[in-house]
Amino acid sequence: MRAHLCFTRLFCGNPIRRSHRAWAVGCATMLFGLLSTDAQAQFFNNGVQRQIGGVSVDADGVVRGAQVEDQAAVLSKLRENLAGGKGAFAEKSKLRMISLKAIQAAMVEAAKTGKPLAEEVLLLGGLTQIEMVFVYPDKQDIVIAGPSEAWTIAKDGSIVGKDSGRAIVYLEDLVTAFQSVDTARTEGITCSIDPTPEGSQRLNALLDNVKTGPGFNPASIEPAMREAFGLQVVSLTGLPKTSHMARIIFAADYQMKRYGMNLAEPPVKGLPSYIEMIRSRSVSAPQSRWWMACDYDAVQHSQDGLAWKLSGRGIKTLTEAEVVANDGSRKQTGKKDALAQKWADMFTDKMDELSTKDPIFGELQNVMDTCVVAAIVRGRDLEAKSGLDLSVLSGKTPSVTPSNLNTPSQIEPQCSFLKTSAGWVVTTSGGVSVDSWSVASKTEVNDELASVRTSVERPESDSWTWK
Repeated sequence: MRAHLCFTRLFCGNPIRRSHRAWAVGCATMLFGLLSTDAQAQFFNNGVQRQIGGVSVDADGVVRGAQVEDQAAVLSKLRENLAGGKGAFAEKSKLRMISLKAIQAAMVEAAKTGKPLAEEVLLLGGLTQIEMVFVYPDKQDIVIAGPSEAWTIAKDGSIVGKDSGRAIVYLEDLVTAFQSVDTARTEGITCSIDPTPEGSQRLNALLDNVKTGPGFNPASIEPAMREAFGLQVVSLTGLPKTSHMARIIFAADYQMKRYGMNLAEPPVKGLPSYIEMIRSRSVSAPQSRWWMACDYDAVQHSQDGLAWKLSGRGIKTLTEAEVVANDGSRKQTGKKDALAQKWADMFTDKMDELSTKDPIFGELQNVMDTCVVAAIVRGRDLEAKSGLDLSVLSGKTPSVTPSNLNTPSQIEPQCSFLKTSAGWVVTTSGGVSVDSWSVASKTEVNDELASVRTSVERPESDSWTWK
């Protein structure tokens, strides 16, 4: 069994002044995950098992801790079971082409025979990003394309490129994106982890009765704070809550908050925690929350609408101050605290570097790419233009099915303590928002894309991928 640190989102409460000696109290969820064959989906029944951001969720939906045992042994076993890209997949490619027509045929065949999909199909030929979408009406096909490389298992159990360290795009997430494309349009795809109003009330009542002074150790009240605060609630919208994609969004959200609350050391330089930034603040910091959202440039397309290109940073971090009422309810203010905004901007600037150092952010980027691609295909009616029926990817035609993981619904809190000159500060959180349809709706013509599409057209073969 393997245990690994997991990530999701954190809560903190109101600034409270107690005495000339003050502390910042950051409440967060800290949890560990166990690799288990129970979480193995049909998509990965060929031994390609992996940790998903370190998240372990029990049958009741509660994310709990676990002992970090046998990690090295399990990582070794994972690497033994992973071929890692051989033959045609051993070398890097600037633009690897993936035929959706052929992918669907492989999925149908796997369902019919009961045999697992090939590792390279599950990992879309080692794609580390989706940059292009091409339509070929004469071949009744839609092709996605991007850089690719051979793959390996990272230290945290993620599947990443051997050279770049960037997370590999999963077929499973592409399927979820197509199956969720309509709800993504009406509801949006979001993840939020919030304290209950009752928990906020109990925590504030507890802190109101705490006496501080010389020699006070805030860690002494941590057990009482955890009990008062209680389990936080996980909310997921716009996609199956049992999906691998949902677990990625959930895990990336939490890891961002761990970095912000000084509960984990970022693997990149120049990214202090938000708690460190407000340590010497002379006034109470307002309640602020952060969340990650799509950040793409206008989607480029050829004049005939047969070639499409994604560009831009992909992910940005946003912030907003909020007010917590006496009853524990929270209200957005539409305002931004300067330091909270500065931290959000720093996190956005470091996102590309983080994506290779902490693969969960690379996985989130890939999830956003797949959702934008699905929105482009549906919104621009590329099925009709191509003549390709995408009912398999959309889940209308039976084939192999995505993961059916336990749904994360509640998280246990854990506290860390830092001294500040402003009083006790219990800071709040945020979430993830994937507004793929807004991205897909902003387009511009790029006349060069038509020639790119022609130059990379599939050779005369039945191959599902080429470069």
